[in-house]
Amino acid sequence: MAARPNALHPERSPEEWLGNEIRQWRMLRGYGQDQLGALVHLSGDLIGKMERGERTCLPEHAEALDVALDTGGALTRSLVLVQMRLDKRRDGDSFAAEVAQTPQLPPPVSTLEPMERRAFVAAGGLVAEALTPITASAVLPLLEAGTPVRPGDVAHVQSAAVALRGSDNLYGGGGLVRATAIAQLHWARSLTSAPCAEALRAQLLTAASRLASATGAVLLDAGEHDDSRRCLHWATELAEEVGDWSARAVSYNLRSRLASWCERHDDGVTLAEMGLVRSDRLSAAERAMLHNAAARAHAKMGNRQAALTAIGMSDEEYTRLRTDQEVSWMAYYDSAQHHGDTGHAAYDLALAGYQVDDAITRLRAAVDGHAQSFARSRTFSRTKLAGLLLTIGNPETALPEAEQAVAEVAQLRSQRAVQDLHDLAVLASRYGRNAGLQGLRAQIAATVDG
Repeated sequence: MAARPNALHPERSPEEWLGNEIRQWRMLRGYGQDQLGALVHLSGDLIGKMERGERTCLPEHAEALDVALDTGGALTRSLVLVQMRLDKRRDGDSFAAEVAQTPQLPPPVSTLEPMERRAFVAAGGLVAEALTPITASAVLPLLEAGTPVRPGDVAHVQSAAVALRGSDNLYGGGGLVRATAIAQLHWARSLTSAPCAEALRAQLLTAASRLASATGAVLLDAGEHDDSRRCLHWATELAEEVGDWSARAVSYNLRSRLASWCERHDDGVTLAEMGLVRSDRLSAAERAMLHNAAARAHAKMGNRQAALTAIGMSDEEYTRLRTDQEVSWMAYYDSAQHHGDTGHAAYDLALAGYQVDDAITRLRAAVDGHAQSFARSRTFSRTKLAGLLLTIGNPETALPEAEQAVAEVAQLRSQRAVQDLHDLAVLASRYGRNAGLQGLRAQIAATVDG
């Protein structure tokens, strides 16, 4: 069995952040360090040192890696960001202080009438005006007026969306992931307003929709719900303009989950159902994904039968899933993801005493099945598994899962994971005399408040 790669710490320095980007692209393409090194005429040891931030990635290295990994130039452009941050540090600003910058977005697109909303998006109002100088130019300078969109620009947006999802799944939506997401979306926004050949525009809008959805997911995880909602609205509008039903489904899935997280559960059901419009044009994984969103919203409202029906429909769609018929964007939807998503809906039913064994089985399958690249999803399921075990009076089994969940949350930048720990602490407080759970509550407090 191959050894697990050592954990990286991209939040510590710009060099380590770039090293993490290199590793993520390498793993996405399925190369070992030695294999990648052979492609770019470097040693595997040097690749490893660059990934850990121990050796500088020179411009010629970044260019060669971009070609070998087919990134669309993402690493070369990221190197510009790293140099900017290094210059800023030499001027006396800390890396942590820079990452903590918080650009604000304009008022919600959802507050505008449809015609006004289209004009707002066309005018570039989504993110362009209020970004700080660092985030506004973090990945690329804005496209100069009149400069046409090129195929390489579209490839960059496509690769940025894929890389952003990977970082979000691995590290959570806060910190540097959040800052990078906003910068990349700002660049994509400038592209959608630029001259573009008709044959290329559909690809551009689809790529921008994917990136907007990925950014919306990042902001949801970072706890910035209004900004997330705007990004996801824009993702839907782009997908609908180009007639991309798959990208539309992804945006509605995330909008449903955001609504449920914000306790607008009825809206969560409605948005999931809107995503399922013309479900004949969606893949099995996309339909299963949206049924899960509906199930979670129904479960939160206590609609037991509706939630169970939606879970059953998701299960049925999952049996139809054929990986060779799915778009690459849905490759994440494997057995672990399916059991985790349905398990989270079943969890809310189980708290009320229904389908407890089923919820435990699903959550256990998710915890055991998620790869390290989906660390956050695994943590979500593990935390809920521990909470459910506490609810049914099984503290001895719950404690090791809970302790592992706390350790995993400490490696993430995720407000959702932090909130789950708060909920777990409440459940643990019911066992006031249990020394192990008292210690757990102390660990949770130290993790979420540290």
